[in-house]
Amino acid sequence: MRFSITGRRRPQTPAEPEPASSPPAPLTAVRVSTADTISPRSFGRRDIDFAFDRLFIPSLVIDHTELLLRQAGVCGEEGFVLWAGTLAGDSGHVSSVVVPRISAGAAHGEVSVDTTAQILDALDRRDLVPLAQLHTHPQAAFLSETDAIRPVVAVPGFLSIVIPDFAFVDLAEPERWSAHEFQGAGQWQELDREQKARRFVIDDSIIRVG
Repeated sequence: MRFSITGRRRPQTPAEPEPASSPPAPLTAVRVSTADTISPRSFGRRDIDFAFDRLFIPSLVIDHTELLLRQAGVCGEEGFVLWAGTLAGDSGHVSSVVVPRISAGAAHGEVSVDTTAQILDALDRRDLVPLAQLHTHPQAAFLSETDAIRPVVAVPGFLSIVIPDFAFVDLAEPERWSAHEFQGAGQWQELDREQKARRFVIDDSIIRVG
């Protein structure tokens, strides 16, 4: 109850509602680029032989890849992304996730020839190297005959990774992947469990200390 400075009681007035506070901006907002939002650039990252042994993948790339693949999976469709980045020495370093338009279904998703050309053009403009393609299967992960025929990049050393269960698994566990290295002319070498453990290195993107 409110009182005046003279001691007389003031009439009760309804309290004004407090302004609604807007939710804080997310600290991990994702910036999404399209093919025509950047001018061509060149840092010489593509001027070396396409060859790498280990592939270093930031954990944020893993997290966002998992999310994108699952978004397709909840619709009963195969998801597809491409990992791109930089080659240095005998290592590949993933920095970007490419999300192409695909015609998808539970049985098989397909990237058209025109879309493939747009992918390569987008990477050319950014001076990025395509390192691996990933797609999901509704159940078991394996490289089907259709998958083997048309990789996005038909260059020896390029990787094709298949994720089971529409990616509703922990993508940070490479042993769950079905990983294959392109050898040429429809020939692929499947990586065994030991090779996957050695060649795929997931780096922490955010490290909390103290």
